[in-house]
Amino acid sequence: MEGLRRLAAWAAHWLFPQTCAHCREDLPREEDAPLCARCRQGLRLCAPPFCLRCAEPVCGGRAYCTACLGRSFACPLVRAAFLYRGPAPALVRAFKYRGRREAARAAGRWMACLLPGFPELSGHDALVPVPLHPRRLRERGYNQARLLAEELGRLSGLPVLDLLERARPTRPQWDLGRQSRRANLAGAFQASPRARGSSVLLIDDVCTSGASLEECARALLRAGASRVAAYVLARQTLRPVNS
Repeated sequence: MEGLRRLAAWAAHWLFPQTCAHCREDLPREEDAPLCARCRQGLRLCAPPFCLRCAEPVCGGRAYCTACLGRSFACPLVRAAFLYRGPAPALVRAFKYRGRREAARAAGRWMACLLPGFPELSGHDALVPVPLHPRRLRERGYNQARLLAEELGRLSGLPVLDLLERARPTRPQWDLGRQSRRANLAGAFQASPRARGSSVLLIDDVCTSGASLEECARALLRAGASRVAAYVLARQTLRPVNS
């Protein structure tokens, strides 16, 4: 039986070869990652100096970016595994728009490997993926944030709980400014009463302005959650980052 499985995997590789999501080079048959070794090395870690609240890169010794300075937030802590640069956008597109679920699972494993580097994210009771609207979920066939959370939960030991639902459809955020993003998402999420008393870590693929994470956190706090923070695969910066 094991021999048949290996033969089937070999045949599938030659009939439907997997390519690197970024450079499009063929991946070795034994490769189970969506990026080749060279492109994986091109992923840029989201590392200090960054805003202590939202992980937006900052310079000049500042503790907070201008968007976070002096403000309070429902989601007071956001961290990211990588910057949304180099191969990261292609990786996200692979699982978000090209149906490559294995790319999201690999990304979830990489998030799990980097999670210990953020001790400020420890102490949560559960992982909560940012939900899709049911219509978009039917179109895509899966929620990429949940795939990330499932791998992260499997390796971290934290349960994955679907405590949020998207109550209404919203416009895509990518072409909206910061204020328009907030207005677009206002009241878009509802949280389950099961959130009461729980400390939860929101999981999503990309953070740009943080509007989705903030609205999710507000919904969870209204439902009685005790604490909310967020961990995302990639941080899309609003200002140029030095190479």
